[in-house]
Amino acid sequence: MAAVFGEEAADAVLDVTGGDVNDELLAVRDTVSRITGSPGRTFRQWAAENTHSFR
Repeated sequence: MAAVFGEEAADAVLDVTGGDVNDELLAVRDTVSRITGSPGRTFRQWAAENTHSFR
């Protein structure tokens, strides 16, 4: 990204999008299960369950 947009722009994008990983970003939350009543799934699980929709 820095090669195309410059280092300053790349740093700004990473700052905005959470490029700095911290404990708050890594915390596992129960939001999905509280709202939907079902446990959250990983993207891998979702993709395996929905592959047929993309064929």
